[in-house]
Amino acid sequence: MALLDMAFCSGSYIEAAHLNYHKRGSADRDEKIVSDYCEKRNIIFHRCDFDFEKYNGNFQAAARDARYDFFADVVKERKLDEVLVAHQKDDLIETYLMQKEKKLGVSYYGLKERNVINGVNVYRPLLKYNKRQLQEYCDEHDIPYGIDESNLSDDYVRNQIRHKKIERWDDEKKGRVIKEIAEKNRIRDKHIQRTSSFLNRESYTVRGFLSIPYLKDYLSSQFLHKSKAFYEEMFRQIREADQCVFYGKDLMISKEYGRVYLSKIAEDYEYRFTDLSMMKDFECQYFRLCENGEKIEGVSFDDADFPITIRNYRDGDQIHMRYGHKKVNRFFIDRKILLKDRKKWPVMVNQRSEVIFVSGIGCDLKHYSEIQDIFMIKL
Repeated sequence: MALLDMAFCSGSYIEAAHLNYHKRGSADRDEKIVSDYCEKRNIIFHRCDFDFEKYNGNFQAAARDARYDFFADVVKERKLDEVLVAHQKDDLIETYLMQKEKKLGVSYYGLKERNVINGVNVYRPLLKYNKRQLQEYCDEHDIPYGIDESNLSDDYVRNQIRHKKIERWDDEKKGRVIKEIAEKNRIRDKHIQRTSSFLNRESYTVRGFLSIPYLKDYLSSQFLHKSKAFYEEMFRQIREADQCVFYGKDLMISKEYGRVYLSKIAEDYEYRFTDLSMMKDFECQYFRLCENGEKIEGVSFDDADFPITIRNYRDGDQIHMRYGHKKVNRFFIDRKILLKDRKKWPVMVNQRSEVIFVSGIGCDLKHYSEIQDIFMIKL
């Protein structure tokens, strides 16, 4: 509520988003506090109920996922700039102490003032305030707020840390911990910069990859909240397995044919063409369509094929050849196509969802002709 009022008083354009978990008796009361505040000030108010079927498992983790999914939907639908969240200085310290207690790899110690979650910019402008100061702000400005009674129990590790440590510390002690967090992030950033200077190749020998300095610090920014055991198993597989793959936030690490490959995770793509004229001279980062090419790059159509879709490879894709159906994945294996390249491999599908052309294989039995309508060249 302090954040909402500060944002409103700043004169910025704002909208409010509230997710109701219905986990405690005061949940509806808290929603009404926010909605009433917004109604009086003509602030657009968005609300959402927590979906217990969609988000399950550890409640705190599920609640966080649901919250940021909801925020991202609102920002994108309403074409807003960013999400403001009200984490404050005590939250920052709690998060840091939880990280130390769980001994997990972290992408950042404590909480970042600015980061990106679900493709949306997230800003935490209250990290310089503690909880007491924000309550005083609300009291002084007659801003209504509710106390979350679940914070008073010791049911969660975060609450235990809050009650048994942070609430007993004075401002001087908290200040020392804040400096400790900043220093750890400075050292970690320095390590990651050094590691990044070694990661300028497409592939590495196993020994060369595993000997990169501060590799685990770098990987912690991709593989979030992973334990020491996770990294031990990753490195064991890279040393011993013939083939393995690990997917991070946007980085894929794979080992195959005796080398380790790093690549950005390829995104799904799909292009739809309603007639042949749309296809001529079309080009994107994955393929090019043109009127001339090698025979294996050509395909012919009939009107019943349209609309034609060209998309990336999907598990289970197969194409009907003269000698029977051929799984596209089998083609990848036979040709030793790297795992990092398979996801973005172009596949052509007709309106009946039949795979009629695959780069490197050619067209299926029905679409083979001496006169081709279009040629697809993989880039």
